Amino acid sequence: MSEAEMGLSPGQSPTTPPAPGIDGQRPKRPLDGIVVVETSSFLTGPFTAMMLADLGADVIKVEPPGGDGFRKFGHNREGFGASWTNANRGKRSVVIDLKTAEGTRRLKNLLATADILVENWRPRVAASLGLGQDVLQALYPRLIRLSINGFGDTGALANAPAFDSLIQGRTGIVASEGRNGKPAVTPFNMVDKVTGAFGTQAVLAALYEREKTGKGGHIKLPMLDVMGYFNFPDMFQHRTFEGDTSAWKPPASQVLETSDGFVVISPANGAQMSKTLNAVDRPEWKEEFKQMRDPVAMADEFFRRVGAVVKEKDTAFWLSRFEELDVPAAPVFSLDEFLNDPQVANNRVFDFVDSPVGPIRTARYPATFDDRMFAARSGPPGIGEHDKEIGGN
Repeated sequence: MSEAEMGLSPGQSPTTPPAPGIDGQRPKRPLDGIVVVETSSFLTGPFTAMMLADLGADVIKVEPPGGDGFRKFGHNREGFGASWTNANRGKRSVVIDLKTAEGTRRLKNLLATADILVENWRPRVAASLGLGQDVLQALYPRLIRLSINGFGDTGALANAPAFDSLIQGRTGIVASEGRNGKPAVTPFNMVDKVTGAFGTQAVLAALYEREKTGKGGHIKLPMLDVMGYFNFPDMFQHRTFEGDTSAWKPPASQVLETSDGFVVISPANGAQMSKTLNAVDRPEWKEEFKQMRDPVAMADEFFRRVGAVVKEKDTAFWLSRFEELDVPAAPVFSLDEFLNDPQVANNRVFDFVDSPVGPIRTARYPATFDDRMFAARSGPPGIGEHDKEIGGN
């Protein structure tokens, strides 16, 4: 029986798992019928492939014997690392030893029916496995190949180790995050996740191009390049205009201490700054601030003065006061307070799915499509859990 007779799109496996949505529904997803083979580890490639899975793709994760080395990293339960779990849910797992000729043959069989390959090997690894881009292009002209690496495949750093904090250090983030002369690494894997999001975007663009040309292609995505693009609009404002060599200065902190905690305010224009001064009962300062010609110095002084007043009363008072006068403000929530925020519940951001180690909390894909919400379809797979149903022999 042909794929069409079975009601499948070209490349879709008969064993592709169903796609439950919010409240157990199974809405159609934009990438239903798309097959992704993912050979990556750590976070960049897996996060890319997980987003594609949330959008409907059948993601087949290829793991080496013993499983992805990142599986047990960090906080974990029974060998399932939380970070690995959060980037690999909704996928199916097969074990293939790519260091053997048999393993390479099996992967090629999988790629024969795939639409997308996601890998984050160092440059030249693919060629050493007999999976160079010339080979893949010749065998699978419709295959879209996404190669994520640290610094590109040429240049002095082409084969250098590339991890989130290292890219932060090289792209100005560590220097810019610092306060009082001490550099600081952003404590979460921002670079990896941003790169993953750009990976998904690039793959979707390539899929659209394939619809017009009938041809796949090779996407190269260096983490270094991603962060140059992502950071540029605001971090590099002092290097935007030709010849501008002015010094970058950390902006005034928008976190203000109250008598019993903290609040965040974000007055973004003159009208909102005026409302803030009304809220703290200091309208007489408005004219003085208007006379200040240096916007950076004015902002520093604004937050210094407002902060001194805010410190006199408690958080609840200021949140109520700022809301009353339409001042952009927010509480400083802990992670648990965010999880229990009524607005988060209203938006149905989180849900639980089953996994080999019990129920796990997951975040749904943030966009909705004609009010369709795409929850995680399943938990993370066990090592080689789907070897029999996927095959590849």
